[in-house]
This record gives sequence, C-alpha cells and structure tokens, in this order.
Amino acid sequence: MSRPTIEVNLDKKERQEIEKEIRKLNDRKKADRLRVILYKDDGHSNKFIARSLQLGRNQVSEILERYQQAGWQVLLEPDKYQGSQPKLSPQQQQALKIELKTNIYATANQVIVWVEQQWGVQYGVRGMQKLLKRLGFSYKKNRLVPSKADPELQRQFVTWLAGLRERLGPNALIMFSDAAHFKHNAEAGYAWSLLGEPHQIPSNTGRQRYNVIGAYEPQSHEHYFLLTTDNINQEKMIEFPVSLRAKFPDKKKIYLIFDNASYNHARKVKAEALKQNIILDYLPPYSPNLNPIERLWKFVRKEFFKDKYRDTFATFCQQLADFFTNIDQYRAQLASLLTENFELVPDGWQTPSSS
Repeated sequence: MSRPTIEVNLDKKERQEIEKEIRKLNDRKKADRLRVILYKDDGHSNKFIARSLQLGRNQVSEILERYQQAGWQVLLEPDKYQGSQPKLSPQQQQALKIELKTNIYATANQVIVWVEQQWGVQYGVRGMQKLLKRLGFSYKKNRLVPSKADPELQRQFVTWLAGLRERLGPNALIMFSDAAHFKHNAEAGYAWSLLGEPHQIPSNTGRQRYNVIGAYEPQSHEHYFLLTTDNINQEKMIEFPVSLRAKFPDKKKIYLIFDNASYNHARKVKAEALKQNIILDYLPPYSPNLNPIERLWKFVRKEFFKDKYRDTFATFCQQLADFFTNIDQYRAQLASLLTENFELVPDGWQTPSSS
C-alpha cells in the first residue's frame, strides 16, 4: 500500500531557520533529513529527492511523515529516528549473493534496480552499499581468467610441483621461464592533477622492442635474464640453456618450466637443454596464472615504464638492462610477489559462449 503524498509549504522564516541549522550541522545524515524538507518545499518528487541525496524513497517518505507529525526539529533526534532500511529476508539475501556471484554488476544502482524488480524493495545508493558490505562484497577490479584453461590440469600441475620440490635436494633449481617484449615507449600512470589538465608524458613510436627471456626461482629468488634486440624464436631459445647453465654451473639439476609457445617445444631446444643437464617441463595449456614470472613482467612495467620517458632506443635498452642487472634491489617486494601461491581456475569453469 503506497503512502499518501505529503506536501511541504514553508514560510520564509521557517525556511531560513532550517537553512541556518543545516549550515551549523557537522552530521551529514541530520543535514540531509532537513534538506528533504527544503527539496519538498521546492516542489520536487520523492524520487528526485531520494536520487539527489542518495536515500531510499521509503526513507524520504518517513522523514516527511515525521516532519508532518512533529516539525523539523524532531529530525535532529538520532536516538529516536533510525531511518528506513528495507530489509531482505535471509532467503532473499542468499538469492542476492548468488545473483552477484553469477552476474556482473558494475554499480550499486544496477543492484538496486535488480532488487526492486525482484521483490519491490527500494534502496538508496548508500543503503545498498552498506548491504553489500554486510553480505561480504567489496568493490574491486575484475580479474581476467584464461578462457580455455582446464581446472583439473591446473590442480595436477600444482600437485606435481609440490612433489618435485620434496624430492629435490638443495643443489637444484626449479625455475619458471617466459619471454617478454618491451616496447620503447612510456606508459601513462595515475597522478593528482588539475581537473581537465592531466600531466603530459612524452611518448615514442613504440615500434622498437627490447626482448627478454627470463628464468626465476620463486623460493631462492635466483634469476637469469637474457636481453636481446633479436626476435625470440627457436634459434634464440637454443642459446638460452647454454647461458643459463653458465650462470649456475654448480647446480646439479635445473628444472626449467616453460609455457607452450611452439619454440619452447622445438626438438633442437630440448636437445640443447639435455646437453646442459637442464630438464624442460611445461605448464598446462592456457595457464599464465601458474607462471610467477608473469607477475615479474607486470612489476617491470610498473616500476620501469610508468610515466618515464627515454628519448633514444639506445638509452632505453641500456636502462632496461641496468634495471634487470640490479633487480635484487627490489628483493623484498619480489619475495612477496613471486611466490608459488597460485590462484587456480575455479572448479566448474567453462568457457563463456560468445554474445
């Protein structure tokens, strides 16, 4: 049953008193209750007032009812007025949680619309945000998941890796490897700037690249990087086991875990690795989430590229080479970043159909 429409007609003196009280208040909730009266006196609808002040429409109605019954002063009594918060039943809350886990809602307003369509319950933005927090949700960036990843293969890999670590002695390395292609260009980051006047960062064409083949051991944090302006191909990958063994001549065994790029599976690459007593293993298909060195590349882009301009390709290459040579200066940050705490693709993951 809908509430009766309440009209507000303030005389000049009463309006001035309310405006003066609002200016004195430090409590936004109390001030907003008084603003409801002013907005209504201006002839605005409850819907408009609710949207403008981010209140629930039921809450606006109750504020107007209390004003009608006892005047505007009663709206300054927080102990007696707790506000209107339409409650969902436990079953409705559970249904909302399932809906939010199943479908993507980018704003609280979208959730408000869904709840009202389902059960006729109205929320303001702030009320919905509080409800979502009580239900265990927070506003954060979504994560990309490889669309073709196999959850079972990923679990098997993690189990295999744990078993391998138990079997190996201290004179061995398990290194994760990958290639990265860094463009000669800056990347724009975030910074405080005047409205409409963002900081301007010079840029290059980005056509020239300095390529890196890396190997990283997440437990000991041993590492090796081969930097080259050449393309990463089978010939370049044949060089990598040789230079890696030269870096760690005293290690009895080196396990090198690659992704499934075709050149990593090349017969000549495997043969050269065997000569160097390096055992090649491979991640499950479509599993960059199982390769800690992927996190290193993101770290490099953040530390080396954000808002940093190098005018010549030669300068760019020299500074990037220096960055990798001195990467141990970031040891503390990398120790918490490059771990074997993998976030696996969830059970039941299925490739979404194209829409």
